[in-house]
Amino acid sequence: MTFTFTARLALASAVLISLTACSSEPTGQVVAVVNGEEITQQELNAEISELPAPPVGDKEAIRRQVLQQIVDRRLISQVAKEDGLDKDPMYITRQRRLNEELLVQMYGTKIADTVRVPDAASIKKYLADNPGKFSQRTAYLVDQISFDLPNDPSVLKALEADKSMADVEQTLKRFNVSYDTGKNTIDSMSIPTPALNQILALPPGEPFVVPTQGKIVVSVITGRQAVPTSEEDATPVAAQTMRAENLGKVLQTRLDEARTKATITYQEGLAPAPKKTPTK
Repeated sequence: MTFTFTARLALASAVLISLTACSSEPTGQVVAVVNGEEITQQELNAEISELPAPPVGDKEAIRRQVLQQIVDRRLISQVAKEDGLDKDPMYITRQRRLNEELLVQMYGTKIADTVRVPDAASIKKYLADNPGKFSQRTAYLVDQISFDLPNDPSVLKALEADKSMADVEQTLKRFNVSYDTGKNTIDSMSIPTPALNQILALPPGEPFVVPTQGKIVVSVITGRQAVPTSEEDATPVAAQTMRAENLGKVLQTRLDEARTKATITYQEGLAPAPKKTPTK
């Protein structure tokens, strides 16, 4: 095969570019190169911005220190890859979850910019509609029983009939469910108003469940202490809470729209239970 001068020149240029890329030097936006992997100015700035507290002192010294932490982390991650951990099914599963959580977080931040700050009249109405969070805010003393979410749905079904903490303990013992007991305080500000109204409507001594991540926590009120919040102090909290609730509504709407358009199939027995139709 015969190469023209132009072809030989193009080939030589391509080789030169390839060699340059393989031995890139930390210049411009590249602040370090670790075994051929670049660390950029953007990565360094992001790492500094996410420090728990604003850095104080020599800024260049701080940048060097944070950069070295990134370099060390990159080195250990490279060692982990050499050991094949990046092919481990557990790594792949956790990486996917972390990527999804990051995208959800960033999407929430993007949508939050479109949610307006509520006006004074809306805030005043919110304060009046949610006295348990502000003017009638209360710290409830509770006895609690906590246990891991059981695999057997009949356990939770049986608990629905229990009218006291003693009943709850007997039910859990009957199903051989391990549990812990203790005392705690529940701030009425942390409970949605509809749920708080339901709790306060229960007969004295009747237990209730406040959802927590990965656990079932059954509580019963044993005492209470008023901790009202003045309107002046409550107003900025109410505004922030309203924005968060409105953001939640927007995200739920987007989720419902996506769910409607999506094609989702489940293995038999793992599909969500059909929603109960309220009885009149």
